[in-house]
Formats: sequence, structure tokens, C-alpha cells
Amino acid sequence: MGWSLHIGRLFGIPVKVHFTLFILLGVLLLASSSTGSGLYGALIAVLLFASVVAHELGHALVARRYGVDTKEIVLLPIGGAALLSRNPDEPRHELLIALAGPFVSLVLSGIAWLLWQTVAFAVLADLVVVNLMLGLFNLVPAFPMDGGRVLRAGLANWMGHLRATRVAAKLGRFVAVAFVVIAAVYGELILGFVGAFVFFAAIAEERSAIIQNIVGARRITDMMQPSPAVLGIGATVAEAAAGFALSPGTSVLPVAFGRRVLGIIHRGDTEGIPSPDEHLINELVDRNVITHDGDAPLMELLTRMGQTRSRAAVVLTGDEVVGVVTLDRVLEEIRAARPAEF
Repeated sequence: MGWSLHIGRLFGIPVKVHFTLFILLGVLLLASSSTGSGLYGALIAVLLFASVVAHELGHALVARRYGVDTKEIVLLPIGGAALLSRNPDEPRHELLIALAGPFVSLVLSGIAWLLWQTVAFAVLADLVVVNLMLGLFNLVPAFPMDGGRVLRAGLANWMGHLRATRVAAKLGRFVAVAFVVIAAVYGELILGFVGAFVFFAAIAEERSAIIQNIVGARRITDMMQPSPAVLGIGATVAEAAAGFALSPGTSVLPVAFGRRVLGIIHRGDTEGIPSPDEHLINELVDRNVITHDGDAPLMELLTRMGQTRSRAAVVLTGDEVVGVVTLDRVLEEIRAARPAEF
């Protein structure tokens, strides 16, 4: 997920913090320092981090139990996100994976409460509240909270994955608007912040489900533009233009140094340059490009492109470059299939 800082690994899973959580923690620390309890506020912030990580590990470890890997854990204002490599095969598995996070939070809250009965430390009381809020809030039946995934898992058995996602996402937007309205009436800045986050996350979840439904079982090669040429980093603009001339329908060409793919060059970037025989393409190369096996599912590639914010991928068969996939072309296909959705 973009705008995230990598902070380590747990059980082999990368853990990142989204910048919005830093903003929320900053607000909490500012509020606590204004009351003269800055050190205690910092301790609560650390406990919040730890509690969110435990919550997300619950999702990740249960997902692993059902053969679904977790690409990364991203800590967010609404609790975080365990980004799975794929959707679970069965709604029942999604249900159990979704419930695992709130279950861990509620168990931690219960343990903290028992300890608080024995040792009356104020921090234990706060730990009870933090984990209770994480557990209960994430059970709200609306995307992107865990309760939304529980709702989708229940609905998917009789209305299908896409329709179930749309119902949960619509409810998520309704809840988000309610949060923002309540925040405006009562001056609750944090609740308004969370509401805005939930609203846009619900939209993103719904669009992802629509894209997945359209893409279906397509492979990367189904959307690939075959590459007539692979340019060396020392090629001239004139040589790039000649490569594009070999295939009028090709919008980009891969650029490599030996067998290492460095990026792509766009057709439009080679046009209108004076003395093309004298200008090298190295300054025109778009390096925000990923490589991927052409036999893999197209949805897998789109997920990677979203995570890296890449707009193109070079397709490989073994070590050989066989073509490119551009996000613009994929989106054109999706819009053609569902123009009202985008």
C-alpha cells in the first residue's frame, strides 16, 4: 500500500505504518501533552501500535491456516489491514479470517481486564479500552472494517461475491457519512478523520471487486502487447522510433541492460525531439515499471501495480521479454465492459 513506512517483519510478514496513523497518533499525543501527560500519552500510543499489530496478525495467521499468504500488514487509523495475496476460496474461510482480528483484540482486552483486577495500573485499564474499541469497532458490518467482510462472507453464499461486496461497501459509505456528520455536530475531529478514511476505502474495495469480476480468469498474456523490440539503455531516440514503427499498435517498448529490465519508453516521448540520431533514450525511460510472468493471473499483476503505483509491466517468459501490459489499456477494457462504474 502506498504512503506507508516499513518498520519490520513478524512471522515473515512485512509490517508497515500508513502515514494517516502517524497523523492520528500525533493528534493523540498533542491532546495528552496539553494536559501534562505527554509521557503517558506516548505509552498509550505504543500500546495502540502493539494492539493493532496483534489484531492484524490474527487475520494473517488464520489466513495462512487456509493457504492464503499475507503480503504485508499495514497499520491504519481504523485498525489496519492484512493485505492477502488472494481472496479466500470459500466464504466460510473469509468469515473466519475476518473474525480472527476482533477475536484477538477482545481476548487481549479480557486479559488486560483480569490483570487490572490484580494490579491496578491505569495503563491496564487503557489497554482494556483500546482493545475493546478495536474489537467492537471493527465488527461494524460495513467495509472496510472486518464486520463488512463478515457480512460479505454471509451474503456471498446466496448473492455472489460481487453483489455481496457492493452491499457491504454501500453500507460502509453510509456509516462513513454518519461518522462525519456526528463529528461535525460534536466536534470530534478523530471520528471525522476515520469517517473520511472509511468512505474512500469502501469505494476502493467496491471498485476492486468490480475489476476482479470483469478480469475473471484472464491471464497476463491475454492483455499483453507483444513487444517487437527490446531497446538497450544506450539506444538513440531514432532507434526507438524505428522499434515503434515495427508495430504501429504498440504504445511502449521495454528498455533493458543485458537481461535486466530497466523500464519502458513511451511512444509519445520519442516524438518531436530534434536530431533523434544524437539523443539517447536514457533520459526518457520510465523506471517505475515492474516485471511479471506472463502465465500469472491478470488480477495478480493489477494488485502489484496498485501497490507499486506502476502504470506498466514488462512481461517475461523465463528471462525473455515477450511484451508489455499498460494500466491504461487494462482500464480501457474495464471501462468498455462496465462504463457506468468508472
